[in-house]
Amino acid sequence: MSYIYEGDVMHNEDSKMPELKDEQQLEENSIEQQLLDAQKEIEDLKSQIMWLERSYE
Repeated sequence: MSYIYEGDVMHNEDSKMPELKDEQQLEENSIEQQLLDAQKEIEDLKSQIMWLERSYE
């Protein structure tokens, strides 16, 4: 177990792990949300293309 001295307070380095895990989880959620948004946009664009193709038939 290691300690970090910050100012007048000594912190256990292990106590910072939950913060890092929270940041990683937030980043993963953000990436997952971006992928879901991109998939929705792709489906919308496919629908628009199909609609345009119908008008040319």
